[in-house]
Amino acid sequence: MAGEVRVPRLLTLKEVEQATGIKRWRTYALIQQGKGPRHLRIGKTIRVPEDALVQWIEEQSKPHTEEE
Repeated sequence: MAGEVRVPRLLTLKEVEQATGIKRWRTYALIQQGKGPRHLRIGKTIRVPEDALVQWIEEQSKPHTEEE
C-alpha cells in the first residue's frame, strides 16, 4: 500500500550490547563523541534503530585510509 512507513525495530543499549559485545557505557560514550550508531532519544532513553546498527557495523569493518 502506498504511503506506508516501515518502522525499524528500536534497540535499547542493552540489546546493542547483547548483539555486539560492546558494553553499554562504551556505546553511550561513542554516541556522545559522535562516533556511535545513529540513534534516537525518546525522553531520557536512547534507542538505536536496528538498521542503523547494521549500517554502523558495516562502516566499522571497512578499511580506513591514511587520509582519514
